[in-house]
Amino acid sequence: MPKIMLLIVNPKAGKGTIKRKLPKIIKNFEKRGYEAKTVYTKVDYKPSDILKDNNKEWDLIVCCGGDGTLNELINAVMKLDKKPQIGFIPLGTMNDFARTIKLSTKKTFLAKNIDEGNIIPSDIGTFNNGYFNYVVAFGAFTPVSYVTSHKLKRRFGKLAYFIVALRYLNKIRGYKLTIEAEGEKVTDEFIFGSISNSKSIGGFEWFKRSGVKINDGEFEMLFIKKPKNIWEYVKTIFAILFKQHYKKQYFEYFQTDKIKITSKTNIPWTIDRRIWWQKERGRD
Repeated sequence: MPKIMLLIVNPKAGKGTIKRKLPKIIKNFEKRGYEAKTVYTKVDYKPSDILKDNNKEWDLIVCCGGDGTLNELINAVMKLDKKPQIGFIPLGTMNDFARTIKLSTKKTFLAKNIDEGNIIPSDIGTFNNGYFNYVVAFGAFTPVSYVTSHKLKRRFGKLAYFIVALRYLNKIRGYKLTIEAEGEKVTDEFIFGSISNSKSIGGFEWFKRSGVKINDGEFEMLFIKKPKNIWEYVKTIFAILFKQHYKKQYFEYFQTDKIKITSKTNIPWTIDRRIWWQKERGRD
């Protein structure tokens, strides 16, 4: 008896080329004993809607899309009593999570990913009533990695992020936060914060690969303190580029499985590249 799988496809991901590749992808799954049903997402038809309309005990659910589509699927699956295995074919722009688990993002290798796929356990974070699989972040440098062009990165390497970051200095604002984790309580003004399970955020590698393990029960917490002058901004950016998170004068950095963040002002959070607002409440 064949195993049944649901193939959820974001037709806009990967510049819309996925439809041409689907017959080969499905054929590979069929060779491995799966019977596939393909459903496309729409603006008003998310993975959660797809699972409601296709209420079965699937052996496997595969997401073809970017990090945002994967996040939507994980949020839907986490609400199921019996959770199936999840497969991921990365078609997004940044593919941060795929890079972390060393999953090829080259379109020509999609079939190879399927044929040689291995099961990888992964921690899932909770953010109030929702879930995230690789990052929640806010603040000054959140947009920098998304607007830094590939041409600039090829020419200047890491310094490309530094160049773009300088353009945002006049737009940077600080948020007064109280952070509670690992028995410590810190109150300060921060211009950036992230809780992540990925070596890269927005295509930029914030952490050393050896320091990030996606199934160790802990997430990496990084908060950047608001610099007092332009020279401190410059030193902070260089410390970020060279991953010098141990410098307490610029950062609060630690690894933990639980954190509470309290703020009295609105904060726009990016959750696996989706926006969510925090207002006057703590976050676990």
